[in-house]
Order: sequence, then C-alpha cells, then structure tokens
Amino acid sequence: MYADKVDYQFSRLRYQADFEHLTDDEFQLLKANVLLRSYKKGQVLFDEGDARDRLYYVVAGLVRIERYDESATYYYYDYVTNYSVFPLGGVFEAEVYTHSAQAMTDIETFYFPTQIYEQICQKNNQQLLYLIKKQNKIIESHQLRLQTGLTSNAHDRVTQNLYILKRELGQPESKTKVTIPFPITLKELAVNSGTTRETAGQVIKKLKEKGLIDYEKKIFTFYEDVIK
Repeated sequence: MYADKVDYQFSRLRYQADFEHLTDDEFQLLKANVLLRSYKKGQVLFDEGDARDRLYYVVAGLVRIERYDESATYYYYDYVTNYSVFPLGGVFEAEVYTHSAQAMTDIETFYFPTQIYEQICQKNNQQLLYLIKKQNKIIESHQLRLQTGLTSNAHDRVTQNLYILKRELGQPESKTKVTIPFPITLKELAVNSGTTRETAGQVIKKLKEKGLIDYEKKIFTFYEDVIK
C-alpha cells in the first residue's frame, strides 16, 4: 500500500518544473529510488557536515535552510516551500551539506539519492540548462539578501526583509493582496534583519497603521507594493 501511494503521488509530479525535462526513462529511474517522509515542525532534515547523499522535494510545508559561522555572529538563511528540489548548493561536487535544514511547519517531502539525480542531469542537456537557470535565480536572491544586510538602518533592513519574504513566499489572493501562508515570528524576522525583536515590532506597527500590511497569528498579509 505504501509503495502504491509513493508511486501515485510522485507520478503526479511528472510535469512539475524540476522534472518536466526528464525523459520517461529518467523519471522512472528517479521514481524507483524515491521515498516519501513526513516531518513535524522543528524536526531537522539534515545538519551541516552530514553526508550529502539525499536531495529533497517539498510537497507541503516550509523548510528553513540555515548556517552560522564559527563565531555564531554571521547567520545565513533561506526558505524552501512547495514543489522545489533542494539543496542545490554544491551540486556535482560537494560531499557534505554546507547548511542545516529544519521543518518550520509540519512538512511532507520526497527524497532520493543525490548521485542518481546528478547523473541524470549530467546526461540530459535540457535538464542541465534548467538547473543552471535555477541556480542563477538562487544567486540573485542571495545577492539581494547581501545588499539588505549591508543597509545600515535597522528599520530599512526589516522592511527590505519583509519584501524578500513576500517575493519568495507570498501567494497572491487578489491584485492588491498577498499572504504568506506560513507562520513567521517577530524574533525570526528580527534575526534575519540583524536587529532586535523590539525594532522589528516597531516597523510592523508602523506599516499596520498605514494599512500596508496585517500581521495576525504570525501570518503576514501585504496590501500593495510599498517596498520596491
């Protein structure tokens, strides 16, 4: 019964962006090696330094990828949500994960051997081109975060991080309304912005007073493109 469930659910992903360029034989090879697993909020999928032997594909929920430097003063983060293969950092060369990954909500994810996925990509030019383009988008996102981190004004950093969250996690509900359907705490926003919880709270309060956002039960709702 479990094998039938995995076969059925993974088959439904055949024409999602991460798999649509695979040949039928390549997709079948991947499907023959895939496993389905659920994680509870707070569970760790992998830690920095673990063998990079699995790639994951989230079908429900939110995952945070993070890394601290040795002094614990520099903090890198990223989010992965529905329908995306990760982590792609170190593709074709890294032997260990360079970040840790934690479930920020209850999640459901497929995982499959890194080696098989990379072998498929190396032999399939269309899939390899797609992978390069996806990596470029990831780099652009990282550059935006770096620029945000260099901003000296803490209020601006919070505002800019809200824009990044909206762009990467937001789901449009109308022409003027975008909601992030995952809980984001003020503490998390503050850490990501390199400031205090109090400062993050002040920024949220001002934006709410202007009618630009709502923040209820850790859910952000944006009402227009205030942050360019």
